[in-house]
Amino acid sequence: MLIILGAPLSSVPETSDLEGHYREAAAQLVCQCSCHEQLTVCAMQNCGSATPMRAEIREKLQAGMTVEKIVDGFVASIGKQALAAPTLKGFDLTAWIMPFVIFALGLPNAPVIVDPRVERELKDFEGES
Repeated sequence: MLIILGAPLSSVPETSDLEGHYREAAAQLVCQCSCHEQLTVCAMQNCGSATPMRAEIREKLQAGMTVEKIVDGFVASIGKQALAAPTLKGFDLTAWIMPFVIFALGLPNAPVIVDPRVERELKDFEGES
């Protein structure tokens, strides 16, 4: 009997849960004003983008929507530019992989490019002394 009375009566998550979910959703989205900061970071006073987006996230969380559905909704309405980071699917995966591939391919060539220049500079320096 005591357990039944202690259970919450509404399906609305607790305030601490809502705030955590809010931060999780806002961290995945980018403000659409000229700052292009994460939604959690945009400090523009009365921002025409961040303020309504933040309010919409809070409303949807209070209505019981999941973070994934909220983020997907913004991507559907705004596009992929709403995301703070590229997804790990399809062509977006190259945005994660290519910097490492380019670094790995360029690293063996560094001595070939740097060594002749260093030798030339040393010869010029020794010739001046």
